[in-house]
Amino acid sequence: MRKVTEHEYTTYPKRFEGYRWYKPLIVGVLFSVFSFISGAFLVGLITKAIFGITVSSSGYDTMDFFTAPGAFQNGLEAACVMPCLLLAAIIVKDRPVSSYFSSMGGWRWNVFLKTIAASFVFLGIPTIVWHLLKGKTDDIRFTIGGFIILTLVVPFQALAEELTCRSYIMQTVSSWFKLPVAGLIAQIVVFTAAHPYNIIGRVEIAVSALLYALVCILTKGLEAPTALHISNNLFEIYMAGIGYGSITAEQTIPDIVFNISFKILFFLFILFADKKLHWFDKVKSDDVARFNAKRG
Repeated sequence: MRKVTEHEYTTYPKRFEGYRWYKPLIVGVLFSVFSFISGAFLVGLITKAIFGITVSSSGYDTMDFFTAPGAFQNGLEAACVMPCLLLAAIIVKDRPVSSYFSSMGGWRWNVFLKTIAASFVFLGIPTIVWHLLKGKTDDIRFTIGGFIILTLVVPFQALAEELTCRSYIMQTVSSWFKLPVAGLIAQIVVFTAAHPYNIIGRVEIAVSALLYALVCILTKGLEAPTALHISNNLFEIYMAGIGYGSITAEQTIPDIVFNISFKILFFLFILFADKKLHWFDKVKSDDVARFNAKRG
């Protein structure tokens, strides 16, 4: 892991004047309240208002990602975590929202667009080929509306999970202990607990959380891990929706070996892009100086 510098991502919050150990706890309380309200009430009400029905499921095996109401409700329940966290952060004002996205001055579109293309090459295409080789297992389950809504919602769902685990949790715990590895471990535990797979599947989730975090630390932001996360989720659901494979809690060893192997290839490419191509060196803006000057 890199030596801590002024742009080190995991302990970046400590550079902001007024940041105190207890303030992320206040953010967490507000975040939890907002997430409960949106997940338990608002998303269901919005789905009912738009589609005339609400969608229920008891786990991945019965979760509907393929019809318009299913993709909307299940995707939005995860995606709404993002505005809930950001609203909590805005209310507490312990640091700028930009610092959640990167330690280089906020969200970097150039990094995201480059790495989303790389994630398609290193994980998206292999996922399509992998499922085609295994053969068709079901009829087409997608509706046109379901496909469109899924495509629009999944990127926000992936970003919401990255903001929660690789940003809020990893940065908070790392800053508390002044130790990046502490936050790294904490986000693995939370991310794994949040995905109700079988034991083999949880191993894959834990390793994925590690790789997402390492990519985040290496690139100093959420753009690259979010890109990888989007490709991981989107193409698995795409293939299941057209009858190749399924979304299930019962993961198999061949599937997790495949998934982890290509995520590792993506990570190795990110190492190359960092060392040789210098994709992640440019500072977008000095949010530390701007924030601290306002407090002064």
